[in-house]
Amino acid sequence: MWFATDPKTLCYRHATLAASTCVLVFAMCFFSLGSMTRYLASRALKRQTNVLARGLREAATGTRHELEQLPPIEALDCRNGTSDILAQRTFENPYVRWIGIRQAGEMICRSGVVNRDPGPSAHVHPVDDVWSIELVDDKPGVVYLIQRRANAEYIAIPETMLFDFESSIDCPQCVTYQVDVQQPDFQVKLGDWNRVVLHQTEEAIVGRTRAKLTVGVLQRYIDQLQFEGRILAAGISAIVALTLSFMLYGLLMRQTSVASLVRLGLRHNEFLPYYQPIVDGRDGSVLGAEALARWYRRGKMVPPGQFVPFAEENGLIGPITEQIVQKVLKDLKDLGWLGTNRYISINAEPDQIVKTDFCQSLVKQLIESGIPGRNIAVEITERRQLTNLTEARNRLFCLADAGIDIKIDDAGTGFGGFSYVQELPVSTLKIDKMFVDTLRTEGDAKRPVLDAIIHFARASGLSTIAEGVETNEQVDYLVKAGVHAIQGYVYSRPMSAEKLASWMKEHEMETPGMITGSR
Repeated sequence: MWFATDPKTLCYRHATLAASTCVLVFAMCFFSLGSMTRYLASRALKRQTNVLARGLREAATGTRHELEQLPPIEALDCRNGTSDILAQRTFENPYVRWIGIRQAGEMICRSGVVNRDPGPSAHVHPVDDVWSIELVDDKPGVVYLIQRRANAEYIAIPETMLFDFESSIDCPQCVTYQVDVQQPDFQVKLGDWNRVVLHQTEEAIVGRTRAKLTVGVLQRYIDQLQFEGRILAAGISAIVALTLSFMLYGLLMRQTSVASLVRLGLRHNEFLPYYQPIVDGRDGSVLGAEALARWYRRGKMVPPGQFVPFAEENGLIGPITEQIVQKVLKDLKDLGWLGTNRYISINAEPDQIVKTDFCQSLVKQLIESGIPGRNIAVEITERRQLTNLTEARNRLFCLADAGIDIKIDDAGTGFGGFSYVQELPVSTLKIDKMFVDTLRTEGDAKRPVLDAIIHFARASGLSTIAEGVETNEQVDYLVKAGVHAIQGYVYSRPMSAEKLASWMKEHEMETPGMITGSR
């Protein structure tokens, strides 16, 4: 798992991985669905076999009905073995081909459509006491349906729509049929059954006779469905691949979202304070330092701009501050600042003051650790509004009563900083870098605001700290204007407690006569 330095980069990386997974899964699914063509062919066979079985049943039933409607032999006017009535009759059943009437094994009257009589090799299978089904061995595909009347047999051929099926497919020469009626020796075969690749069997009940219809196809028939099979395989593969990819993308985003990573960092105690010294611009003495939240994750420092705003928006800044406070109290002892006038400022977001027990918890920790309140300051940013001044005042007075200095951070940049001075126990205004930067350019429109903030603080009896100071010229201007506490790169970047201790030793050596703080 990585931490992207940019949310867009994070999304891009996850999207790339999800897209690669999509392509891989699609390819695997597509090739694993190589039998999709056989599946389509099997479905087509099943559908067509059902149609044929139904047609066979309807043909036999319709033929029986038509035979029942025929008049007796005497009314058929048979001459020379042929009946004009049979030849010219129009029948309701479209599946009927007539043969005629047989007596004592000989055809005595026929329609003329078929001129060869059933031979002695025919196999007769009973349908009921009056009806039977007969197959002529030397005429593949010809089935007779027989009705017995006294000493005569009325015989007809019921077609089973096999030829209609053949004409509806792209490869009729690829199809073969086999019909079994009760006995294994009664079969109708068309095509080369020995080379069948796929087959489907359905049953059709004719009377009390069970007819089993089997339709088979050769490989050529399956090949006809290749394109359709590939399209279906591609569609299924795409659905599976996209579904898994979206799931993977969502899982990665959840696991590597800033919120989840911040919570993981809290569990692993990865947040620590970095300190930027606050120096008296007149003599170079160190007045204190501001503790800035830093995130040390997997051997790399995560810039605060990538997690602090998010933590503030999502209610995670409180737990981070608690982790920072614990380490600040330890570092105060290690730096040897206890009992001196030096302090460490801790940043608190307005909602922490009003909606959490931050103030009470801080006072309790100071008491338990034996650290004087004057060694701690709390900076409240003006970039966010205190939603309940009454509650904020009560809680901040709790800090002030413990000797903790209350400072307004980013003064003049946001909500009601000057009104806070009147309502809250504030002792210090921190002048934002935005106003300090006006000292770089003559005629900057914000310069009067800087001067107004300094004048307001002096008139209100407030101390001031200028942050974001980068040049000695800025220091000189601010000191002359009465702003003595200076914080910025002109002295040092934020650093760890160990480096702060080393920096102070070097700074004291470079600044002879510096006041090092009294006990």
